Amino acid sequence: MNIPQFSSLHNLLFYPRLAGTNMKKNKSIYFPYLCAGSLMAGLLYVLNSVGIMVADSGMEGGDIMYMLVRISFMICILFVFIILFYINSLNIKRRKREFGLFCILGMEKKHLAFVLFWEVLFSMLLSVSVGIAGGMLFSQAMFLLLLKFVGLPGKLIFRIPLNAVAETFLIYLVCFFFVLLYDIVSVTRTNPIDLLRSSREGEKEPKTRWAVALAGAAALGIGYAKALATQTASDALFAFFPAVLLVIIGTYCLFQAGSIALLKTLRKNRRFYYKPENFVSVSGMIYRMKQNAAGLASICVLSTAVLVTLSSCLSLYAGEEDMLKNQFPRDVNMYADVPDYSPQDTALAVQLAVSIREKVKELAASAGCTLENQMDFYQISFGASYADGQFTTAFNNEGKTNMVYAMTLEDYNRLFGKSLSLGEREVFYYTTGPEMTGFADICGEKYSLAGRLWEFDVTMFMGFATPVNLSIFVVPGLEDLSRLAAASNAQAQNGRFPTSVEFNCFFDLEGSKEAVRQLESSIHGAVPGVYRTYVRSEQRADFYELYGSILFVGVFFIVLFLIATVLIIYYKQITEGFDDRERFQIMEKVGMSAAEVKKTITRQVLLVFFLPLGMAVIHIAVAFPQLCKMLTVFSMTNIKMFALFTVLSVLVFALAYLLVYRLTARTYFKIVQG
Repeated sequence: MNIPQFSSLHNLLFYPRLAGTNMKKNKSIYFPYLCAGSLMAGLLYVLNSVGIMVADSGMEGGDIMYMLVRISFMICILFVFIILFYINSLNIKRRKREFGLFCILGMEKKHLAFVLFWEVLFSMLLSVSVGIAGGMLFSQAMFLLLLKFVGLPGKLIFRIPLNAVAETFLIYLVCFFFVLLYDIVSVTRTNPIDLLRSSREGEKEPKTRWAVALAGAAALGIGYAKALATQTASDALFAFFPAVLLVIIGTYCLFQAGSIALLKTLRKNRRFYYKPENFVSVSGMIYRMKQNAAGLASICVLSTAVLVTLSSCLSLYAGEEDMLKNQFPRDVNMYADVPDYSPQDTALAVQLAVSIREKVKELAASAGCTLENQMDFYQISFGASYADGQFTTAFNNEGKTNMVYAMTLEDYNRLFGKSLSLGEREVFYYTTGPEMTGFADICGEKYSLAGRLWEFDVTMFMGFATPVNLSIFVVPGLEDLSRLAAASNAQAQNGRFPTSVEFNCFFDLEGSKEAVRQLESSIHGAVPGVYRTYVRSEQRADFYELYGSILFVGVFFIVLFLIATVLIIYYKQITEGFDDRERFQIMEKVGMSAAEVKKTITRQVLLVFFLPLGMAVIHIAVAFPQLCKMLTVFSMTNIKMFALFTVLSVLVFALAYLLVYRLTARTYFKIVQG
């Protein structure tokens, strides 16, 4: 084979023509590669352009939205490199025999490098151009979708941010440069005979590595134990990533070592193994299980990520209004600092409450509104560490393990319709942490525990959505609140967060829309003694901007994880099909019918295909209690809603998974029969 020199235009075009011909002949592996590249380029462009449009819009809350979109963009870049390198490595492995043939026919390795250069260049240009073109069509729609999620109006205006185009192209240029280096090194460092034989080389039968299997089981067990042992949102947050890491390690180890042990156990079962369909499936899987296991474990991990992201984002978005009401119990929520008073004289505290109630009624009457569902009470709150029945103020909230609240018995009985009674130095308590017995030492003030309250509407306290334990005490009277506030401040000298007695007044408004709107806009600063007023309708916009942005980002992560999962499944089936083709042709020649071959294929694919899905469902089932506690940080306390969305996510994903199975199994069968 005479390799042309660069002496004419015709010769200059030889390598790009050869590269194009090679890509056409290998369209079964290049088409999904280009589709994946285009999808990832489109995602990059859309995320980048949406971020630019958010930044340029000057909308309220745009900083948070831009930050979330930008973080997603950086993670998307990482996925682009991982996915494209993964698919490219499979393509090169599949084509090494083809490159070896070129060398035998007279091509030098530098000529192969030229061919690879043009193939990578064509792949990059096709992927990035198609991706950006598609992104241009959908970027404005995605921006409007973001505005829809955050509850803001918007108009469809076609816009192409050139910065997004340039940045996407630059990212792909860098990515494919490293892809080209990998391809050239991979092909040129191997001699032609090895290239010819490489595609037919199979791995040796893997040994049963019991140490790895046991280590995987231990890692998975510890990860599950960490997830199930979490008692608070704080525990869940701190244990989540270590637990995830342990579960990932355990999953990979068990798929690689545990699956081999299982298959070899099945092989020892003569009744099961010596059937044509089982014999071929089990023996083939054992022979290449090391390669299969890594792909199956990756599918399992990505499937779990899809399920967790989908169920969490849907729950946060659907529960926005409930979470808003949890953080702001009434239409208007007012907080006042009670002037310092001594435990012996509580008149100042009582006088402040009376004046606030009267002023609120006066303002409502002048605006033509009436007060509904009014709720007011005294309270104190401070961060504390807890050990051996003792609460110690956490200086500047450092080392805080508990959020301590206290309210008076009179307020508790009035608000909850109870008729409880307390003696001097006695308290009722509610806690989300460990059980307390005997007494409670609150910053040096000792109280006997009169009983535990098993239910409490914690949303009445500001800061209830905290990742630490909640400890709520019902004390005999105002003098006890003053005493506890002083004790807390004495332990946190010169702290940035001094403890004081507060009076909280919450109420709903009833009246015409105009009257309600007028009162809500004028009530800020209108009530003496009130240092902070939250109007729920005013907070709704900021609230929806945050959680709408989270859902928007979650949608992109779901798409990313799905693309990665489907691609791994598809390429696993493609590579397995090519590896199995000759083996099944031999089986047909020795007497197996086409129907028996297809049945064998179906059994093998089913065995390896649905194992990752089953494992992913187990993972999310074990993680469910931990995820519930983590969601409480967002004021999401509707466990039934989260459970419903988790089940729906599993069902929808299982249907999509089944569809991918049917498509890939059909492709696998065509390759094997080819």
